[in-house]
Amino acid sequence: MAIVIPIGARRFYYNRKINCLPATGTVRYGDMTDTLDPATCLGSLDWGRGVWEYRSYWNWASASGYLPDGRTVGLNLGRGFGDLSKAGENALVLENRIHKLEEVTFGYVSGDYMQPWTFADTEGRLRLAFTPFKERIATTKLGIIDSEVHQMFGRYNGTVVTDEGETLEIVDLIGFAEEHRARW
Repeated sequence: MAIVIPIGARRFYYNRKINCLPATGTVRYGDMTDTLDPATCLGSLDWGRGVWEYRSYWNWASASGYLPDGRTVGLNLGRGFGDLSKAGENALVLENRIHKLEEVTFGYVSGDYMQPWTFADTEGRLRLAFTPFKERIATTKLGIIDSEVHQMFGRYNGTVVTDEGETLEIVDLIGFAEEHRARW
């Protein structure tokens, strides 16, 4: 998924997001080691460039995994950043094919991020509940530069409908959802 959108009259945002990338390698945390096998592990890539406004805010959610029948499934959901009337980044990725979703609402309590979140689109194709199990907070406080992101890791459950009308049941798909506020 790639987009270029305007931010105000003179700013822009370009972003390339790829879900369902086969992941391989090793993750070490203290004395624990986990090996990633591309037959069972998928990741995502987020690469963006732009000229942002001094005060910025956005929500982003993403997940990649497998359906019970073995097909790969990914979600990329976003709001709050730039002029989304020109383009949007909301998409279902099924077996490396993008199914475009319209505007998505992020239902959550800002400041109480461990509570369940909900996601729904304006066409009734997306209905998800997200239950966080881990919060990652990243802050930068450098005077006029200030950034705070609350990135929640958890499980998605619900349904999403493809462009062809197939309803997919999403069960315990691990991913994340975040709120980011910045001055830069």
